[in-house]
Amino acid sequence: MKFDILIAEDDPDMADLLEELASEAGFRVTVLYTGSEARQRLHRDLPDVLFTDLRLPQPDGLQLLNEARGLNPGMPVVMITGYATVQDAVEGFRNGLFDLITKPFDTEQVRGLLERVRNLLTHERRIEQLDARLAQLDEEPAPIIESRAAQRMLELAEQVAQLELPVLLSGETGTGKGVLARWIHDASPRCEGPYLALNCAAVPETLIENELFGHEKGAFTGATSRKRGLLELADGGTLLLDEINSTRPEVQARLLQFVQERTLLRVGGERPVDVDVRLVVAANEDLAKLVEEGRFRRDLFYRLNVYPIELPPLRERREDIAPLAERFMLRYARELARDVRGFSAGTLDALQGYDWPGNVRELENIVQRAVVLANGEHIERHHLPRELIAGSSASPSEPWPIPPDATLLEVERYWMEHMLRRCQGNKTEAARRLRIDPSTLHRRLRD
Repeated sequence: MKFDILIAEDDPDMADLLEELASEAGFRVTVLYTGSEARQRLHRDLPDVLFTDLRLPQPDGLQLLNEARGLNPGMPVVMITGYATVQDAVEGFRNGLFDLITKPFDTEQVRGLLERVRNLLTHERRIEQLDARLAQLDEEPAPIIESRAAQRMLELAEQVAQLELPVLLSGETGTGKGVLARWIHDASPRCEGPYLALNCAAVPETLIENELFGHEKGAFTGATSRKRGLLELADGGTLLLDEINSTRPEVQARLLQFVQERTLLRVGGERPVDVDVRLVVAANEDLAKLVEEGRFRRDLFYRLNVYPIELPPLRERREDIAPLAERFMLRYARELARDVRGFSAGTLDALQGYDWPGNVRELENIVQRAVVLANGEHIERHHLPRELIAGSSASPSEPWPIPPDATLLEVERYWMEHMLRRCQGNKTEAARRLRIDPSTLHRRLRD
């Protein structure tokens, strides 16, 4: 995504430096040298973000701040000055100033600030897009695929969607196997046919055979009429058999017969019924290991394991956490009629820093709860469960090893080392959580 930034700065050298940094950060940059020019630009073509010097020829930076916020209350405005008084700063932040930079400034600090602004604008733009899409769509939107792991998963799904092959989905509980199965159906030639799903672990063992294959009238006590099973009802479409690893051997044998012959016998029936259905099966255990342990039929495994796709856990696709959280936030804000419009930056950090043992389903449940708890337009950190907040910041009970008169450099180094320990020595991940470039982390720790 590209965003427009207006830089209002009367010092040409400073303006050139800010333009270079903003261009490096991916912004479309406009530089103006007077307050009047900047004011005209604000009213003619409103940018996404404004960087303004405080002491501009009239109007000054504070006046531009007020005008920009009047035109767009959500616009991030950053003040740059070498002369700010406490009163200026208080007035600026009272009127919605995003941040204040004092001259001379550290270019790394400005790079970090530009990255924060860009992340905020990206977050808001995604919410606008999702809001528009959800308003148009009744069905589940496509899977989120920001991360490389998710992109690879969807590439595999795209390759098989058009083919009449069974698909075996594997992955931890809550990774979105049902969503991917539905996506494969929608992208296949069977998309006009029915899509049905059965969680094999959720149906009592004595009933699953009846659910899958149906029964004839009089097949057992209480069978007062013929009932078609899900395999028959999904004729012409797709059937997802989730947690197939939980089926008992008798059901596995009947499934094998169906996969081989494409016909079924209802319970109590004598006449085979031809059925044209594509099977997508999902397992939350390693089926190959279950085969070796004698808990799953080897011949059925080979029949189903034609095109396996493994879904990565959410902790291995962290780029997808924020977009997923935004989608769930919008969905539940609509369903629950809550006026929630976004997450605070600290809240997104906490979500992205958590390991999500329950994967996407756990994220969805936590966002749903947070939407209920939120009493404003944004979800804040204190709306999250305690384990997420504890996992994303230092424990209050943890002793603070920095002496009271420590320098800023000493505090900075302590925090970098602390984050590195939390990331088990992974400098790339530590730099991501600190929102600095990995090379900066390397250099600061080396110095």
